[in-house]
Amino acid sequence: MARIMTHVVIAETEATKIASLELQAPLGVGVDLDTGELTRLVKVTPLGDPVLRYTILKGKLINEGFLKARLEVESEELEHIVYLPIFSVTEVEGIEPGDHVLEFSELEHISVSGLPDMVPIGHSGYKVKLFVRALLKIQITVTREEMVSLPEEEVDLEPEIHSERKKKTNETASRTKRPQNRFGSQSTWNRYWAYMHR
Repeated sequence: MARIMTHVVIAETEATKIASLELQAPLGVGVDLDTGELTRLVKVTPLGDPVLRYTILKGKLINEGFLKARLEVESEELEHIVYLPIFSVTEVEGIEPGDHVLEFSELEHISVSGLPDMVPIGHSGYKVKLFVRALLKIQITVTREEMVSLPEEEVDLEPEIHSERKKKTNETASRTKRPQNRFGSQSTWNRYWAYMHR
């Protein structure tokens, strides 16, 4: 029985991961203290897929990485490149150190919000902190290298040989069969008919 080393799927699951960054708001960006809305439009555009590294503990998958994005402020030509850190722990039944992990990500949502920040005593006004958050849906497949046995396939050739012989026999019989004459009888009948009319 043949044996080969191959990857066997141990688990397949779906997880939600959050990439989040806190930074100082660019100049001119404030927050409305009544509604919590930013006073200027801030746009965040992801640049590529998230970069994810993983660590495996028994029964747990730990992810660390980041999502690169471009931050743009309304009516400003200046762009800011930011990196949103990712850290998550996902429970995966059956996973063990040494397993292999494949992760495919899909961005479900990204948002920017503002929060008034504290200012030193004696100063007027306030600063603004920006919070950039991205919601990621991750498809996780865990595989493990294992030695598996390949079943031997037994092919029964006898029915096929018997069928071929039967087919050849039928073909030979059809070739040797005497053709009927124009009167619808065998050639033996033709001989008697010719004798009677001499």
